[in-house]
Amino acid sequence: MHFRFTLLSLLMATVTASLSSPTAFISQQRTDSLSVHHFEAVETPAADAIFGLRGGAMGVEKDLALKATYFVAGAYGLQFFLAPKFTIEQNFEVTVDDYHSFLGRFCGMTMLVAIYALTKMDIDVSFPISFGWNVLVAIFGPAYAEFCLKTTPMHKMGVGLVSAVLLTHALAAL
Repeated sequence: MHFRFTLLSLLMATVTASLSSPTAFISQQRTDSLSVHHFEAVETPAADAIFGLRGGAMGVEKDLALKATYFVAGAYGLQFFLAPKFTIEQNFEVTVDDYHSFLGRFCGMTMLVAIYALTKMDIDVSFPISFGWNVLVAIFGPAYAEFCLKTTPMHKMGVGLVSAVLLTHALAAL
């Protein structure tokens, strides 16, 4: 079970690391007769114009991806903060004690503060933070829980929502 989670984590990290600007390509140029090669990034004006018109792939802009984070993480954070016992029992096959409730409420408060901080930043600053945060949430939250813990069918909703938020971020990054 943990082996599959590790493989999934590596796959998600690789995909995330491979997301880069669609307008940057590598150009190889020969610098001398000894076949020493020099590599440099080349910007393509046509791709810049196309993606600049739409604000990202399929019209998804950074502010939409951030709003998806605010909504999904905010709803989950509020749920954990106000009703930690209910939220944990809804998603996991576990008997909730006072320690679970304490940690759930604390995590909910932390999510709400993080979202508030993101709303106070410039979009160009908050977007990469939000993207990285959502990648980590996906790996150490729903993916880990699905592979390593006893979850309820309702937990699949979290998997779907986090996946949708990651998709909006990936499209906005293009």
